[in-house]
Amino acid sequence: MEAARCLVPFYNSAMKLALIGADDESLVLVRWAVESGQHELVVAYDSDRYAAELQGLAPGVGFNESWEALLLGSAAQAVVVGRGGKELTAQTGIDHAERRADQLRKLVQAAVPMIVVCPACEAIVGFEIEMIRRDVHAAIIPYVPEDRPPIWALSELVSCTGETPFGKTEQISFEREQADRSREAVLIQLARDATMLRWLIGTIQTVSATGAARPVGRDPLGPKTKELPSLSNLSVIFGGERGLTARWTVVPALNRNAGELTVIGERGKAKLRIPDAGDWSLEVIGQPISIVSSSPADNAKLTFERLSHDIADDHGSSWLAACRDQEAAEAVDRSLARGRTIELFSEEHTEEESFKGVMAMGGCLLLVMALGVLMLAVVVEGLRLPMRAWPLWRLWPFYLLVPIAAFLLLQLLQLAVKRDDGDLARMMGHGKPGS
Repeated sequence: MEAARCLVPFYNSAMKLALIGADDESLVLVRWAVESGQHELVVAYDSDRYAAELQGLAPGVGFNESWEALLLGSAAQAVVVGRGGKELTAQTGIDHAERRADQLRKLVQAAVPMIVVCPACEAIVGFEIEMIRRDVHAAIIPYVPEDRPPIWALSELVSCTGETPFGKTEQISFEREQADRSREAVLIQLARDATMLRWLIGTIQTVSATGAARPVGRDPLGPKTKELPSLSNLSVIFGGERGLTARWTVVPALNRNAGELTVIGERGKAKLRIPDAGDWSLEVIGQPISIVSSSPADNAKLTFERLSHDIADDHGSSWLAACRDQEAAEAVDRSLARGRTIELFSEEHTEEESFKGVMAMGGCLLLVMALGVLMLAVVVEGLRLPMRAWPLWRLWPFYLLVPIAAFLLLQLLQLAVKRDDGDLARMMGHGKPGS
């Protein structure tokens, strides 16, 4: 970690920023970075749709298609990754999700510091990126617009089970009003609201979803339908590691997006109101307590401070937590299809465990093949079939030994690809500005 510590003085000063896939949320981050005078936006990729806004913020910003230049560490010192760029699918012939996943993988492999607007990719891709991040000690900060100080304050009330004004928490409900209730919009909002609920119930362990009415008599174990269900009336119950559950429901709204989070205790309740714009407010047992919501600029400032902190001292738990929130949102379709609760095990995803899993599956496959060859040999030798005279058949014992020996040699691959501390330090230094 010495290589990381030497970057602290530099990253506390101005950074040259790059932007990939501009959208409304990433523009909030870039706007604060430029207008605060603390950082400089030098180049943007996959962001032509927001070219006018970006040029207004940073007249000298360049627009480029070769984002791979960021891997060299010379174009910029940190990258803000938004969710935009879907319009490039027709131009590049590459699906937007695949393109963004490839960008994230390569950037983290090069240990490029990133702020990533969530949800950014599928959970399984996020876990893969987390394994790479831990290996190279890269800094990745997830940006969730709904992760704000008011929910932190409410979580402190909930965690103090014996001291809260409303007593021990018994029920948590979250009603989300959305004008756009398309599948994509609902899943994006659900993943972000799951981050808020995680502060109250802990890491999400179970997901039980209900939606549109299903056909009467449908067999949940029967063939799966190819058409994905509508989520316009979605209701989800999350179970957390703290022994609490939370119900999340989406309801129709006209030209606004708002939310109301209610925590019910033994002697009363607390209600957090989340308007489409303006300050949030918290009411506890009928007594309004004003909680000033941090502005988008304040959230952006906090996000960049976390980036500098993670560059100085690797923590990384925030990216893993965001991936688990995304996994909880993705479990909704499985719960709807199967008509039951889905369990999330929150196991640690590491290269070593993945390698062991692949080797275990390979060992089972070899065992099945070996048994098949033995059974065939028993039949041929027992019945004295004509193929016993074939020269190739006489070597059948070696057919068993060769794959087994190959499997044992593959166990050494883990040692062959393992990096030492010097490699990690060099990779950290690779992304060092001015190197």
